[in-house]
Amino acid sequence: MLIEINKLVTNLMMQEPKVYIVMLNFRQWEDSRDCLASILCSSYTNFSVVLVDNNSENNSLEHLIEWLENSIYGNMRSTENPIGHILMLRSAITESTEPAKLPKITFIQNDNNDGFAGGNNIALKLFPDQDAYVWLLNPDMTIRENTLEELVNYTVEQPATAVVGATVQSYSGNHELLFYGGGTINFWTATVRMARKTSLIPLLDYISGGCLFTHASNLKRTGLLPEAYFLYWEETDWCYQAKRSGCQLLVCTSAICYDKISTVIGKSFMADYYYVRNGLLFISKYRKKNLPVIIFFNSVRFMKRIITGQWKRAKGVFKGTMDFFKMNRDEAK
Repeated sequence: MLIEINKLVTNLMMQEPKVYIVMLNFRQWEDSRDCLASILCSSYTNFSVVLVDNNSENNSLEHLIEWLENSIYGNMRSTENPIGHILMLRSAITESTEPAKLPKITFIQNDNNDGFAGGNNIALKLFPDQDAYVWLLNPDMTIRENTLEELVNYTVEQPATAVVGATVQSYSGNHELLFYGGGTINFWTATVRMARKTSLIPLLDYISGGCLFTHASNLKRTGLLPEAYFLYWEETDWCYQAKRSGCQLLVCTSAICYDKISTVIGKSFMADYYYVRNGLLFISKYRKKNLPVIIFFNSVRFMKRIITGQWKRAKGVFKGTMDFFKMNRDEAK
């Protein structure tokens, strides 16, 4: 009888692997609140959330904790089943921090804005040795009740080396399709093309960091997110390395995420600057011979911005290109 009970418990545990959901907030605490609310409504319950605030300087975590303590799902007050949570400073996160002992939601206050990779890595560095899944989820996403369950059910049937994305739809309107999982890289223009047809899924070069699901062991296999990029291209680089080392890039099309689409910076100087600079960094790392063609392409992009009166975005293209050369010179010294 005892053996049968142990087998049953083991089977149940195997059916519900642990998932660590990692979110990075920067100034948009309302988006993080909406994302958390949708997560807390999930049909799959064996998860913990680690939300890092990238030094927003607008009391984001205080707002989120107040919301959580007063309205668990964002629209109803409950004291019967409060969600366990804790607030930690980045300095308190050490090698001895045990993920299994973290509550349902852990808020971490970073003392710097370390960019997408640096901020997420504060949490990700806790998990490489865990027999669990890690889910990178952007705070400007919301999910369906069954999204996490679909991701888990799909991924457990795949090799442990799988890196899985979801179907991403627009948050507003009729929830139009934005892309399946991620995109492909154009190595001659340093741009990416999002997969808007299922036929493109086998050709994916990367899974979007806005919704990236994988076994924690792949953080040891490939490493943490590369921090040189600060914003844009970091998950592209990580996934490309993972793919080259034998990982499979897959998409669970039945898992749906709703994207509010770049509520933090949108189309701006910052967006063009980091996209252009980091595209050049990526290509210099993997296809350096293509750089002259890409520099020419960027000059055309710059002129288009000028002609259409997008002065700030034109400046972003120009400065991004110039700073790439500066970074290369600094590295050569």
